Amino acid sequence: MTNTDKHNQTTKNHPPMNLDSLESLSSVSPPNMSKPNYTLPTRAPNRTYQSSDLPTILFLSKRGMSRSPLAQEIMRNLLQKSSYFGRIRVSSRGVNVAYNDCSVDGRMQTYASKLGLILHGSAKFATIPELANASLIISMDADSEDFTKIHKHSIRGQVRPIGIFFSPGSEPYVKDPYDRDEQTDVDVRYDSIIESVTVACNKILSVVPSLVL
Repeated sequence: MTNTDKHNQTTKNHPPMNLDSLESLSSVSPPNMSKPNYTLPTRAPNRTYQSSDLPTILFLSKRGMSRSPLAQEIMRNLLQKSSYFGRIRVSSRGVNVAYNDCSVDGRMQTYASKLGLILHGSAKFATIPELANASLIISMDADSEDFTKIHKHSIRGQVRPIGIFFSPGSEPYVKDPYDRDEQTDVDVRYDSIIESVTVACNKILSVVPSLVL
């Protein structure tokens, strides 16, 4: 067989691709070659949901590294067990841009794990669109309360300081886990944060219809 005959035979068995064939190949996703993800795994809940048009409860704290992530997970856990599951989203943000992308407080992760909660990821600075899209904003400290006042013209939902959900006579804000002297017992400080946030989230849940829906 001559070289010309061989070429004709190959062309016959493997005809050239048309443009449609090339386009279909270009739409095929390449294999996942990304690096392994070493972040803390999330706890798999019994029921999950994702929707961008649900009303949102947004917790704000100074750094967004400990108190607001804790409140987010406590509130989310309460909603999962309630009749409001699937109807409300919960989020958390910081109001000081210096802490944007800082890891969530490792000590708070440890204390929250005692409640069966997993805090993960990193702090995110609150953006104007996030403020505007929130149905209810909960300020957890003086910094976040001032932040909502500065951006009040961008906020369309309701804003409430967390102190109104505490027991009468309590301090108006959740204590800062980092703002403590050498005499302050670390265990006592973190336990008190978890206790006050849990109380507040339960009360928020009880008034969800009037504040969010």
